[in-house]
Amino acid sequence: MRRVAFGIAVLGLATLALVAVSAGAQEGEMAAGHEAFTGLKCNMCHSVSTAGIEAKTKSEKMFGGDLVNLGEEWDAEKMRGYLNQETELDGEKHKKEFKGTDEELQALVDWLLEQKAEG
Repeated sequence: MRRVAFGIAVLGLATLALVAVSAGAQEGEMAAGHEAFTGLKCNMCHSVSTAGIEAKTKSEKMFGGDLVNLGEEWDAEKMRGYLNQETELDGEKHKKEFKGTDEELQALVDWLLEQKAEG
C-alpha cells in the first residue's frame, strides 16, 4: 500500500512540475513577443493597451491603431503575411517591412493574438 501511495505522490509531483514548466514556457513566449514588439519598434506606430504600450507617433498618418483584439479578425497566417508585405489590408500592404527573424515574427504574432481587452 505504501508503494502505491508513494507512486501516486511521485506522479502528482511530476505532473505539477510539468504544469509549472509549461506555464513558464508560455510566459517566456509571451515575453519574447512583447520584446519583439518593442525591440523592432512596432510601438512607433502601434499601441497595445493591454500591455501598457502607447504609440510614440504623434502623426495621425503614421498611427497604426491599438492592436488589442486583433485576433478576433485575424489569424496567425494572415498576420504573418501582412507583416511580411505579402498580403494587403484594405488594398494596402504594411507600411514597414518586417526586419526581424522568423522566431521573432512567430513570437510577435503569438503575443498579438493573445492581446484581448477584458470585458
